[in-house]
Amino acid sequence: MSGQIAEESRHDRPMLVFTDEHGGVVLIEDDLARALGFENPDDALGDPLAAVLGLSAAEADALLREVARGGSARLRLAQLHNRQSGHRWWVMLSGSAATVDERFLGADITVVPPRSSISAGDLDRGHDLARMADLVRSRLRNAGDPRLPHDAELELRAYVAARALAMYVLLVRMGGPQLGEALERKVRRLNQERGWGMELQRGRLVFSEEGLRPEAARDLSQAIFEYAVGVTSRRVVTRELTSLDVNFGPTTTVRAAHFGLRAGA
Repeated sequence: MSGQIAEESRHDRPMLVFTDEHGGVVLIEDDLARALGFENPDDALGDPLAAVLGLSAAEADALLREVARGGSARLRLAQLHNRQSGHRWWVMLSGSAATVDERFLGADITVVPPRSSISAGDLDRGHDLARMADLVRSRLRNAGDPRLPHDAELELRAYVAARALAMYVLLVRMGGPQLGEALERKVRRLNQERGWGMELQRGRLVFSEEGLRPEAARDLSQAIFEYAVGVTSRRVVTRELTSLDVNFGPTTTVRAAHFGLRAGA
């Protein structure tokens, strides 16, 4: 158990859990999921927030209600629970609301470890999207892909993957898991037809051994954009992608525009 406790206590930065309007988890940072005892972070998706974090139903409901009613939630002390080891440890929890036209879509819950420092600006919706971009970068770096020798290439791939993840999360929040699954089926079918070398799995963009081919990434980005617009609206999709884009530097966005990767921009 001591090794697991070390794993749980080593994190010193805020981490995110995104829920839908009913409190079901739609996205969780990999490090947090593993600290909570999930061997595969995606196994946490779809479960209630209370079950994932190890909170009581009353604690989770109070947090989600505060976010839904006021747009944000004050920091509060909570004990998380590792489902494998049974170990509990203290953190601070807060949250901000994801909305479209004043409709509550879900909560962006921030988990603040004891050793972490956080400011009020770290708890707004824009900062949550910045951490979504960082989450994608971290996943790509942790994959240890030898085909990514340059930071510029990693960042371009992260740009494509972050936009795909943002659209997946938006669709699941607006229409439930079935919309996310429909998007994945569409990407899978088009990948088989066109040989993109990319698939979408629970919001994660998975690249084949061929790596990122700009023309394939362009077609994939356009297909995801058009699907999302078709089931929501161009205004909603463009607003979400524009908010995400500010978390990438001008070099990356210029390169992305050059390769046609900024659908909706």
